[in-house]
Amino acid sequence: MKLSARKIISITVIPLFFINLISCAANKSNEGESNIPVSWSAGFTMPSLLDSPDVKLNSETDLPKLINAPWYASIKVNSEKGDVVELSSCSDYFDKAGLSTRTAKDNEMNSYLEFKVMCEATRLLISANSSKESFLPNTILSDAIPESWPKEIALQISDIESNRNNKNSNLKTWADVTPITKVEENSKVKSTYFHDGGYQEVQVVGKGDVNNDSIQDVIVVINEYVEGGSYFNIRLFALSADAEGSWKLIKEF
Repeated sequence: MKLSARKIISITVIPLFFINLISCAANKSNEGESNIPVSWSAGFTMPSLLDSPDVKLNSETDLPKLINAPWYASIKVNSEKGDVVELSSCSDYFDKAGLSTRTAKDNEMNSYLEFKVMCEATRLLISANSSKESFLPNTILSDAIPESWPKEIALQISDIESNRNNKNSNLKTWADVTPITKVEENSKVKSTYFHDGGYQEVQVVGKGDVNNDSIQDVIVVINEYVEGGSYFNIRLFALSADAEGSWKLIKEF
């Protein structure tokens, strides 16, 4: 009878122990999912474009400091009024540049585009909120992404081509416009997608709730190249995925 009693005690104590463990784990998981903070990754290069190494980015509260911090170089652009103005910070860019702004010197256009998209990325991260839930996959830049992301992501080197593709209802995804022939994973947050005639380098810039729906979105920057030509462009996108795994475009710069 004593042996039987010991067995009963062990049977009743062990389940209670595991129940407590499961309960604690569930509580921690729920807490994490209810408040997913804004984050950024190696694709967010704004700090490296600044003149001073003293501007540190350790938390969200440091992001606004990047707006007025001087760039490593100033760039002269043609304003919409027809005169030449100098840009040397994101603050200058927001005040003086427009959608059609071009640099006074053609060879500075690529640098200007990098400043432009990183300033826009900084503003997106500043305005983004913490998320309550996320449907983003663990590996965002997978080989299959071109078959899921909207067609606006595809490399389109002219407004005529872009307008034609936008009007074509048979084209739904990035891969519909430019079928991908090869994918190279450069890092966890950067992959290169090749297609006939060109390729696109995609980097994850950051994550956060960009459109105030409590669902986590992802911000990506895309560098675009045409093989055998001098074409180069940089674009910035904010995208989101839903519970069914469908992607939508939120913003484009």
